[in-house]
Amino acid sequence: MSHAEDLARRYVHIWNETDPAARRSQVAGLWIENATHYVRAREVHGHADLELRVATSHQTNVAERNYTFELAGSVEQLRDMVKFNWRMVPNGGGAIAATSLIVLLLAEDGRVRIDYQFIDPD
Repeated sequence: MSHAEDLARRYVHIWNETDPAARRSQVAGLWIENATHYVRAREVHGHADLELRVATSHQTNVAERNYTFELAGSVEQLRDMVKFNWRMVPNGGGAIAATSLIVLLLAEDGRVRIDYQFIDPD
């Protein structure tokens, strides 16, 4: 498995992670300390805010609405950029609830420095 594929799998997994301590550790492993995450009109900076962003999404989508996030399709890397898609599906089957294109710009250490999340319109 390439670094890009591993990164994409870990990225998607973190949104499903139920353990807050594991999420905190995974945030530090995925994003550099001063990373920025963009989604729609929201802009999040740094590990503390990224951890809150992931925890809030997890609570709403996974814990309350009973969805899971999964990697959808291939992962591509071009220099310091990684691109892939995820989808959000109901646990137990059913129609795809949401999809998104993720574009990550990497720091020299291979972690994410800028994270663009393009959620497809509802």
